[in-house]
Amino acid sequence: MKYGLQRAKKEKVTSKGTPHVNPEVVTATSDEVKLQDCVDGTDWLQYKLNGELKNDVPGSHFKVDARVLRNGTVWKVSYLYMHEAGTC
Repeated sequence: MKYGLQRAKKEKVTSKGTPHVNPEVVTATSDEVKLQDCVDGTDWLQYKLNGELKNDVPGSHFKVDARVLRNGTVWKVSYLYMHEAGTC
C-alpha cells in the first residue's frame, strides 16, 4: 500500500470508488489474526488532482495479506500487503 500511495503522489492522481472485500481468516489466536483476500478494485478509477478523470481504465483484482494484533482491548492492523494487479 505504501508504494501505491507513493506512486499516486508522484503521478499526482487519486483513486475513487469502492473496493469490494471478502477477507478469509488464515490463522487466528487470541492475540493475532492473519487474513487473506482477493480485493475487487474494478470500481476504482484514477483522477487527476484537478478532478478530471485520468483515464477510464478500472482497477483490477489483487491479493491482499494482512495481520491484525490485539493491543489491549483494541485490534490494530500491523501488516498489510497489497500485491500487484491481477494476482487473483
